[in-house]
Amino acid sequence: MSGPQALRCRIGSLELDSPLLTGSGTFGHDGLVTRFLQPGDLGALVIKTVTPAPRGGNPPPRLVETPAGLLNSIGLENRGVDAFIAETVPLLRELSKPPRAIPVVANAGGESVDEYVHMVRSLDRTEAFAAIEVNLSCPNVQGGALPFATSAEAVARVIEACRSCTERPLWAKLSPNVARLGPIAQAAERAGADALTVANTLLGLVVDWRRRRPVLGAGFGGLSGPAIRPVAMRMVWEARQAVDLPIVASGGAATAEDVMEFVTAGASAVQIGTAGFQRPDLISRIAADLRALLKQEGTDLESQCGSLQWPSPAASGKV
Repeated sequence: MSGPQALRCRIGSLELDSPLLTGSGTFGHDGLVTRFLQPGDLGALVIKTVTPAPRGGNPPPRLVETPAGLLNSIGLENRGVDAFIAETVPLLRELSKPPRAIPVVANAGGESVDEYVHMVRSLDRTEAFAAIEVNLSCPNVQGGALPFATSAEAVARVIEACRSCTERPLWAKLSPNVARLGPIAQAAERAGADALTVANTLLGLVVDWRRRRPVLGAGFGGLSGPAIRPVAMRMVWEARQAVDLPIVASGGAATAEDVMEFVTAGASAVQIGTAGFQRPDLISRIAADLRALLKQEGTDLESQCGSLQWPSPAASGKV
């Protein structure tokens, strides 16, 4: 396939013009980033996490640059779901209509099963969203404890409860801060998730040794950017081996080559996050390069997806 349709892809029942999505938390709530992008280049706008009650976020400093990455400790700052629905959802509803017709994916946060259920019910009623991404994996709240991301049983409880209150596509956003992703991915699949987002930021720490204190006001932060791409790539591959669900990759992609690597490892779509801070029009630049790459190599996204061939034991010197 070539031309305007070359980047079309599917995430379960959701058909998208492009496999390029925004990464939740990096492009805000209101969709203003779309003004920098060409039509057809953005597959879906994945918005910043919304929580039941307003959150002031973590104490400053909240951002620090690291080698090949960015450590953040925003702490899910937002005005709460009621203000979001009253003030921001009308803007997003217009965004999803022609001529732009960009699907919007909500992102639901919570600190208990009941809070996640409240969020999904509230977002579902707005009828503004093509899918709901359930954020099980933010490392910047509850002291980095990740209570709903590191246990397969906890993931299953949240997703099963959320599944019971919406018929919209439900994506489970999983954490890289685990020893084995496979059992957690399988738990999300059994509980009714329609897709997996793999993954969130890696829990990190930067120290000011002269002051003998963490640089970030909350101590820990979430590491994003090119530094985490190999970890995210490995986890996409692990998830692909464990489940049949579509996988949305998230972690350090900044070029069309990065996107094709994630697709080959098993991703149906790829979120662009930290790299967009340098260039708000980056998704359109990547989309143009991606079309050229597919034409040059004579391949397409569907046949490339999950086509990675793993070395045999003999090839690696094992008996």
